[in-house]
Amino acid sequence: MMDDYLRAVARSTVRSIQVALFLASRSIFRGNFWIGAMTILMMILVYLNLLFAPSLLQGVISQMNSKLRDTLVGNITVESSTPGSQITNSTKLVEQIAAIEGVEAVTPARTISGQLQLGSERGTAEVSGIDTQSFKDVFTVPQYMIEGSFLSPGDTDKIVLGAQIAGAGKAKLELYSDSLKNAHTGDKVKVSFANGIVKEYTVKGIFQSEFVQADLKTLITADEFSQVVPNSINSASAINVKLKSDTNQGNINDQISALRYDIKTRTWQERAGFVKSYTESIEVINKILRAVALFVGFLTIFIITYVDVVNKKRQIGIERAIGISPPTIILSYEFRALFYTLIGAILGAIGFILVVVPLEARYPFHFPLGNVYLDVNSNFMIRNAIILLLVSFASATLPAWRAVYGKIVDAIWGN
Repeated sequence: MMDDYLRAVARSTVRSIQVALFLASRSIFRGNFWIGAMTILMMILVYLNLLFAPSLLQGVISQMNSKLRDTLVGNITVESSTPGSQITNSTKLVEQIAAIEGVEAVTPARTISGQLQLGSERGTAEVSGIDTQSFKDVFTVPQYMIEGSFLSPGDTDKIVLGAQIAGAGKAKLELYSDSLKNAHTGDKVKVSFANGIVKEYTVKGIFQSEFVQADLKTLITADEFSQVVPNSINSASAINVKLKSDTNQGNINDQISALRYDIKTRTWQERAGFVKSYTESIEVINKILRAVALFVGFLTIFIITYVDVVNKKRQIGIERAIGISPPTIILSYEFRALFYTLIGAILGAIGFILVVVPLEARYPFHFPLGNVYLDVNSNFMIRNAIILLLVSFASATLPAWRAVYGKIVDAIWGN
């Protein structure tokens, strides 16, 4: 008996779906062409809005994190476990880290604070002594030279300045008022180091990565730094590590930590505190924009369905009178909404991939941290399409449900 009952329910459900599909197809293909076309166009715009703004904001976040890694901290930073102390015997430690599978490059740095002076202008900066070759292997800073050239091995009495320190005549820089204002290649800059030594340097180059924290760097060679701070040889303030792509960062971090007891490691995520507040704010904006886009999609389908059922009350009454159940009629409107939304999402995805993304890549948006490109992946697009389909399904259900559950006679007479 139970099996017979289940088979009867299954047959009834299949018939209901078939009738609903028939009603939906008639409404779609025999209805007003322009209304259908405008509905699909609206869903295309809604879906593009769901993709574009979040992808752009995600691109900002990706660019910010990329600049943090590539110009300032690398993937992992190694420091002394004692605050304010140097890493001793750093040369051997650098060799040990470089030998770890998955490590692409390692660069040590020694730092000391100093006051820079150019004419009457003064600025305070942290001066870093770097190994020029390994620095280039870890960081992309040398690629952002706007004046002169980067340091070469053996350079003495020469210095490279970040744009936020140099000023370089760029009055629109965020920290221009605290910079040297008009330092340029070839200028003589006096540096008063924290240990009391005062030296004059020739500005060899100026870089601008468009990442403020990186553009506050002041660089001299390791050899020059050894002359300024003789007791710092074979020590390092920090060691920055760049990893190969698709490498397990946590595993490498653990291996480095195990090399010596007197060091501590920090991943780039742990050092992203000053960036995190920006990215969190962007994420909030991202969610708001997505919610607004979904609400617009909800209203679009709701209004179109509502207007349709108001104009077809008599038809709905006749359909019910000949034995079509209310759930079947509601399902027909849901199928129609899903059809319009699915076509809109497919066309929107095609337009986004073939038109919007290539166009934005050719003419990227320029933010204070540089050019930003749309950050898109297939999972993101599919997830948004599914969410939009669910929203459309719900928005079609509400007005259809209200229309079909009334008196059949009133519906036939259009009341």
